[in-house]
Amino acid sequence: MRLRIWLPSLTELRGDSTVPFEVLDKDRRIQHRATSLVSELPRPVDCEFVLHPTDVLLLEIRPPRLKGARLAAALPSLVEERLVGNVEEAHVVATSTNADGTAVAAVVDRALLRRALELFSRQKRRVLSAVPNPFALSYSPEKWRVRIREGAGSVRTGSSSGTAFVSDHDVPVELQLLVKHAVVVPGLVEVDGDCDTDIWSQTLETTVTQVAPEQQAPPVALELLQYQFAPGFSAGEGWRLPAVLGGILLLVMLGGLNLQAWKLRAEESALREKMKTIVEEAIPGVPAVLDPLAQLQQRVEQIRSGAGINNAEFMSIALALADVIDVDSVQSLRYRNRILSVEFVPGALDSELQRRDLVSRASDVGLTVRFADGQATVQRREGT
Repeated sequence: MRLRIWLPSLTELRGDSTVPFEVLDKDRRIQHRATSLVSELPRPVDCEFVLHPTDVLLLEIRPPRLKGARLAAALPSLVEERLVGNVEEAHVVATSTNADGTAVAAVVDRALLRRALELFSRQKRRVLSAVPNPFALSYSPEKWRVRIREGAGSVRTGSSSGTAFVSDHDVPVELQLLVKHAVVVPGLVEVDGDCDTDIWSQTLETTVTQVAPEQQAPPVALELLQYQFAPGFSAGEGWRLPAVLGGILLLVMLGGLNLQAWKLRAEESALREKMKTIVEEAIPGVPAVLDPLAQLQQRVEQIRSGAGINNAEFMSIALALADVIDVDSVQSLRYRNRILSVEFVPGALDSELQRRDLVSRASDVGLTVRFADGQATVQRREGT
C-alpha cells in the first residue's frame, strides 16, 4: 500500500496543512480517497508526492549522452537560459530520451523540496517518489487529461509531456496554445474539475467532457527524487558508498599482495632446494647446506687457490687481450700458473700473418703471446 498525496504549494506546506490523498494498492489502483492534516495521515504507509502545478517547471531539452552524476551536472546548464531565478537553487531531473533525441526536464526549487521531505521525515514517514502534477494524470494517444483544483491545473498531452497552468474558469491560454500547435489534435479532452464544456469545446475546437477522478494511478514517468533526493540518500550518508568501494578495493589489493608474497616464498623455497642440490653435487660429502650461495663461492675460492689462480691478475690479462682480439673468435679460456691458454674458433687465426699481427698488437699492451698446438698462451711480459 502507498499514499499518493496531492501537495499544496511547497511554500505553504505545513504540518497542519490539509492535503488530499489516495490509497494505492500494489497495482496502483486507487482504493480510497480522503483529505487529512499532514500530521494525521494514515500510518505506517509509504508516501508518494504529487507536486502542485505551479511548483514544477517542465521544459523540453536535448540532453547529451551522459548518465548518472555526469548527466546531473549537465542538466542545469541546459535549462539555465529559460529560468528566471538562480539555477544554483534548482533541482533538475529529466525523463529518458525520446527517439528524436529530446527529453522533458523538470525544475523544482531544491530548498522547498528538501523542506517538504524533512517535514515528512520528522513525522517518521518515508517518501519514496515525487512526480510533477501533469505526470500524475493518465495518458492515451486519443485524448488529453486535464485536472483542475483551486485555481490551478495541469494537462498531460503525451507519455512524457504535459504542462501546468493557472485556471480562472476561462479556457487556459496554455491549453489553447498546446492544441493549436499540436502535431495531432486530440479527439477528446477529459477535464477532472470545474469547466464549461461548451465554451471549452468551442474554443479548443475539439470535444471536451467532464469526468470523475481516475481510479487508476499511472506509472511514474518522471521521478523527481533522483540524485541527492533519491530515497536513502542524504548528505550525511553520501560517504558510505565511496567508503565501501574503497574498503573493497583495499581488501582486493591486500589479497593480491598476500598472494604475490606467497608465490614469491614458494619460488624462493623451490630455488633454494635447487641450489642445495647443486651444492651437494658439486661438493660431495658436504655435511650440511645452510647457505648454498656462500658455501659454493667459498668452495670456488678454495679451488682457485689450489690452482694458483690470482683473480686480479687473470682479469688484467683477460681485459688486455680483449682490446687486441675479436672476442667472438675465442672458443675457450683456461688460466693456470699465471698463464692464460686461449683456444680460438676454427678458422679464426689459421694464417701466419694473422698470428704475427696478434703477437704484435699484444706486445703493445704488455702481453706475450705464443702459439703452439693450435692454441695460444698469453702472459704478462716481464716488467709490465
